[in-house]
Amino acid sequence: MAAKPGETADLAVLTHLNEAILLNELKARYTTDDIYTYVGDILVAVNPFKQLTIYDKKHMSKYKNATRKQNAPHIYAISDAAYHEMMADNKHQCCVISGESGAGKTESCKFMIAQLMELSQGKTSLVEQSVIKVNPLLEAFGNAQTLMNDNSSRFGKYIQLKFCNGHVVGAKINESLLEKSRV
Repeated sequence: MAAKPGETADLAVLTHLNEAILLNELKARYTTDDIYTYVGDILVAVNPFKQLTIYDKKHMSKYKNATRKQNAPHIYAISDAAYHEMMADNKHQCCVISGESGAGKTESCKFMIAQLMELSQGKTSLVEQSVIKVNPLLEAFGNAQTLMNDNSSRFGKYIQLKFCNGHVVGAKINESLLEKSRV
């Protein structure tokens, strides 16, 4: 029996997938505040433009050490998977957050970093606290107004967290100018 639109957490399992089906599934999930959907290894997030109660300590714990199929799709699941792959294989991990102006990239980044800090045994060092606090500060500089977002960044950010024995020991943020036309 085929699932109703919006009931499939990973669209890669659908027999047929095209743009219309993808948009219909995302819209159906969005109407029930299921803003996250997998398409294989990709997490698609739709900005709810309202506060949701899915970013508290309870949800952080729910995704800690959980397999992807144990919980609904979530940005915390991506953070957890990257952290555990890094710890298990001792290899660098990279997560790309992409989207249009106002899509919620900055918020997604904050949620990922918060979960990574939680996963590093929840012991927030001075470095970890600084990483959490510096991103909003960077957002205050060099932003511009667009049709979709009154506070749109003109910069792409590459945030690199350095870990040692599972703890954050350093961070580096590189910015690159994306749109000279807004300067």
